[in-house]
Order: sequence, then C-alpha cells, then structure tokens
Amino acid sequence: MSVLDAPEVSAAAPLRRLQRRLAALYDLPPAPDVEAFLCGPERAAALAPGETRRGEVLLVHEVDGRVEVGLYVDQGALRDLAEGSDPDFGAFCLAAEGVSHFVYLAFRAGEGGAVSQLELEVQAEVDTFATALLGGWGAGAFLERSRRLRARLFERPRYHDGAHTEAGARYRVAHRAAARYAEWLEARFLRRGELTPFVGELRRYYRRGGAEKLRLPRG
Repeated sequence: MSVLDAPEVSAAAPLRRLQRRLAALYDLPPAPDVEAFLCGPERAAALAPGETRRGEVLLVHEVDGRVEVGLYVDQGALRDLAEGSDPDFGAFCLAAEGVSHFVYLAFRAGEGGAVSQLELEVQAEVDTFATALLGGWGAGAFLERSRRLRARLFERPRYHDGAHTEAGARYRVAHRAAARYAEWLEARFLRRGELTPFVGELRRYYRRGGAEKLRLPRG
C-alpha cells in the first residue's frame, strides 16, 4: 500500500491518536502512518469529484497490482479536534470513520485479502461506536454511555445518498448491521460490566469477512 500523491495536511495529530487507539483495541500489526497519506481538499476533489461533501473520503487506486491510497478528512473537523478542549462529536465521527477506513484497508492488505466497500462501512460504524465508548465520550458508566451513544449514532440517521442509489443502499445496510451489533454488544457484555470479553468480541469481529459482519454472533 503506497501513498497516492498525498500532500501533507496540518492538524493531523487527532488522526494519529485514533490510529493508535484502533491498533491497540484490535491488537493490530504495525501499519503505515495515516499522516503520510492525507490529502488536501483540492487533491481529493480532483480524484473524487463530489465526494468531499461527505467530510471524509478514502481514495483507492490499484496500479499493476499495487494499491495506492489517500485519505481526505475535512480540515475544519481536524482543527476542531486538535484545538478544542470540548471538540464537536460530529468532527470526531468524521475523523473516526476516515481513520477506520484507512486502518482496516491496511490490515486487509497486509493479510493479502480483499475488502469490499460495504465491509469498510460496517467496520467504520462499529469502530466509531467502540472508540467513542472506550474513549470517554459521554457521561456515566459504560452501560449508560453505550445507550446514549447508540441513540446518537444510530437513531434517526441522515444519508447523503438516496436509498435508490448504490451508495445509498450500501450505507443503509452498513448502518443497520452496525446498529444491531452495537445493541447486541451492549446486551451481551456491557449490562454485566464485562469489558475484557467485550474487547475480545470486538477483535474477533474485526477479523471476520464482509458477509460475516452482517450477521450477529451466536451466543
């Protein structure tokens, strides 16, 4: 996996922190530093017209069997996370989703496996929930925090793309799958305060293939 002509972008520290959190949470092997792959808005808009409206875009091109990657995250969100003592939750979600895409793609590439867009989206939604929960977003104990985060992340979603479009259908499937899984995690582990098994399940889920991510674990 190599850099897709990505210029240096300021305020990247929050993304590096998120990358370290994901690596620790999922016990991942060493991966390239996300900062080296960041694209500015002009470059991202040229490579993916219209996609920067989402606030984050993972740019992937395959050339002669080699994957070239760039990552765009809205610079306003990055500045908010880097400078604010009380950062905006929406900015955190954009950054978490972008870093999740990058880290998961790097993991799958290192394993020599393919990855679908749906798989990336499901994992990003789960990663946002998990990192927010374990990173201290929201007040209260884990169970209370989980309930509030699930409501915030999964109730009344708003989509950029219509349900009739390929992207819109994909995001809706990913959102529903992640919402069901987060609810299952809460019922299975967080109600009992079982954080070690909770992390163990997250690590197993991370290594499942795309089709498996759409099904709830048994038990």
